[in-house]
Amino acid sequence: MSTTESIAELLAQAWQLAYLDPLRARDIGRQVIERTRHEPGSVEAGHGWLHIALAEVRLGDPDLAKQATQHARAVFDRIGNLRGVCLADEVRAISLRRSGEHVASQQLQAEIDARDGRDYDDNDHFIAHNSRAITHKLLGRNDEALRHFHHAYASALRTGWPGPKIVALGNLGGFHHDLFNLEDAKKLSEEALALARRMSVRQVVGNASANLITIYHAAGQPERALAVAQAMLSEPDSLLPDALDQLSTTLALAFLGVGDIESAERFLSRGAQRQPADGDGIGLWSWLQARCALARHDAQRAEDVARRALEGQEQGRISVQPYDLMQLFRAVADAREQLGDLAGALACTRRAHALYEELVGRSARARYIALEVAHEVASARHERDQAVLSRDSADEDRRRLAELNQQLQATLAETASLQAQLREQAVRDPLTGLHNRRHLFEAAPQLIELALRQRSDLCVALIDLDHFKAFNDSWGHAAGDTVLLAFADLASQILRRSDVIARHGGEEFVVVMPDIGIIDAMAAMERLLQAFTAMPLKHGRQSLPPCSFSAGLAALPQDGQTLDQLLSRADRALYRAKGGGRSSIEAATPGERITII
Repeated sequence: MSTTESIAELLAQAWQLAYLDPLRARDIGRQVIERTRHEPGSVEAGHGWLHIALAEVRLGDPDLAKQATQHARAVFDRIGNLRGVCLADEVRAISLRRSGEHVASQQLQAEIDARDGRDYDDNDHFIAHNSRAITHKLLGRNDEALRHFHHAYASALRTGWPGPKIVALGNLGGFHHDLFNLEDAKKLSEEALALARRMSVRQVVGNASANLITIYHAAGQPERALAVAQAMLSEPDSLLPDALDQLSTTLALAFLGVGDIESAERFLSRGAQRQPADGDGIGLWSWLQARCALARHDAQRAEDVARRALEGQEQGRISVQPYDLMQLFRAVADAREQLGDLAGALACTRRAHALYEELVGRSARARYIALEVAHEVASARHERDQAVLSRDSADEDRRRLAELNQQLQATLAETASLQAQLREQAVRDPLTGLHNRRHLFEAAPQLIELALRQRSDLCVALIDLDHFKAFNDSWGHAAGDTVLLAFADLASQILRRSDVIARHGGEEFVVVMPDIGIIDAMAAMERLLQAFTAMPLKHGRQSLPPCSFSAGLAALPQDGQTLDQLLSRADRALYRAKGGGRSSIEAATPGERITII
């Protein structure tokens, strides 16, 4: 084997290891430089310096990264290797981003993109898209970041190497989590964690584990979040040496989710840890501290902790993710309610709800962009295949065209399926899976109009879970989410398939019941109430107290001929049910004046 062939094999190995084992790739780069010391201006020497620069900029010394980048660029510039010059500038853009010069990094990346003839391979495209995605993310350009993350993933798959695939999966899953697209985030992060564990990529094991803990918590799956945390604690060798300290706040979230306040406080005592890719974590740390204080019945401390974080975010001193911001407002709302400031509690609850609506919108937007990118990738692949086909014989053209048509049909079917999922997601409540207010106010008027035209019966029920705010104060919002999920599942089982069940907001639900009179509707609500009060409820290892609800019923047409009118009558009946001791059902009183709510 010649010296040139040996160096070529070393460089091929280094590229495969660049994102799998960066320090090993750096060592190979040093070997290549030593082997080419008599040819310091060769393309191989330039790539040796490039591997040192890429490893140092990601995991090592910024000054060494800068020096190695300058060496690499000088070599490539001298021999006129445009691809090498561009890759050296890619590393320089990463250095700028990591030093906080995000705009300068983006400008350099745009300049690289404008250069013709770069001749990038799939791995080069992965490095470029991944770097641009992170830069756009830090600049707050979510749409551009998400598109680049998806293109980085597509490029990583084309390399066939595990390193780029693991990094692309982890980054894409983490960003979908930032955008509250929990379904895609969970799937991608689970795949990233499984592959990272198999290949012993310790940095990705830690980051993907942390992402999954927060994803499972947001999705109402605290036991799964705890299982991930316990795996991290039982297998510290699978993580970077300081990972448990850096991720202590996320570990606290896992234990708080199952009601283990002491363990949560122990991890929180290590303080919010700064992570280069994710911000300083102050928002998460603060609302967890507030939740622990509320669990200890220290409402004033809870408000103080959460309020300091909110003030820091408003003043621009810290950056808080929208999900953490929502949780901070929820914590302040609960604290103020305990302190007797009901007006302040309501104002914070409204801020939290507005943020929730923003997160739902982000989620839908993320799914839409994912569809767009999938279409772009499929189109690019189709064009590439067509170029290949043009060089083949007529018979091969016909055979390949048939295959491409099949692929196109499959892509169109998949796109149609994803679009249907996206439409369904827009009218579903993310927590309970029931229809949301948007669907209610679209579907109910049509059912009412049909019932009036056919002179058939229709009833509307307004349901409110009893003492739910007090339940949240005592057991926490995660336990409250468990109760909401249990009620939603039970209602879906007991009520008819033709009934429209919607989450109206918080702990309030609306049921539109066509083709049923007030007596049968009362009986259906009674069956649901009896089943709910008898249902055993558990959150993690904790048994929860039994819950109940109160409901008000209104019938068409005697109680109103529009949804607003029926809801108004049902709301008055619900008020009487609450006033009569709760855990009861009341029908609207004939002759009441209608007030639109």
